Amino acid sequence: MSAGMKKIILLPVLCSLFSYMAAGQECSGQCSCPSTPPQCPLGVSLVLDGCSCCRVCAKQLGELCAEKDICDPHKGLYCDFGAPTNKRIGVCTAREGATCVFGGMVYKNGESFQSSCKYQCTCLDGAVGCVPLCSMDIRLPSPDCPMPKRVKVPGKCCEEWICDSPRKNPFLGSALAGESREV
Repeated sequence: MSAGMKKIILLPVLCSLFSYMAAGQECSGQCSCPSTPPQCPLGVSLVLDGCSCCRVCAKQLGELCAEKDICDPHKGLYCDFGAPTNKRIGVCTAREGATCVFGGMVYKNGESFQSSCKYQCTCLDGAVGCVPLCSMDIRLPSPDCPMPKRVKVPGKCCEEWICDSPRKNPFLGSALAGESREV
C-alpha cells in the first residue's frame, strides 16, 4: 500500500477521534441531562453514563468509549484504553468469555449479529440471546376487521396484518333463511 493510500485511510479515523475528544467525554461533576432519555436501537442497553448522571445508549463492540461513554455491561464489554497512562479514549472490547456457535458461525462474547431478517442476536458468554425485529403485536377482531390474518408480503421480511372478509357458509345461510320463513 502506498504512503498516499495510508494517509487517505487514516485521515477519517483521526478526524473522528479528534472530534470525539473535543466533545468533552470526561465527567465534570455537574449533571446536565436531556429531559427524556434517548431511544436506543434494538439490542442496545439504556444505562447510566460513567459519571452516574444521565441515561445513555451504551457503546457497542468496536465503538469509541471514554470515562463518560461506557460500553454495554450487559454484553460483557469494557473500555480498553490500551495503555495504563491513557484514560481519555478507548475502544469497547469484549471481556474474555465463551464464544457462541450459531448457524455454523462462531461469534465472540459480546458480538451482535442478525440471525435472519426477523431477529437481532448477541453472544453472551456462550449463550445466544435474540430479540425480534418484527412487530409481534396481536390484532383482535373489530367491526372494521372481523377476521384479521397475518400474511407474508412478497419482498418484505416481516408478516403484515390484512383484513380477510368473512366467507359465507352456505349451510348457515340456508338454515337462517329457513328459520325466518317459519316465523
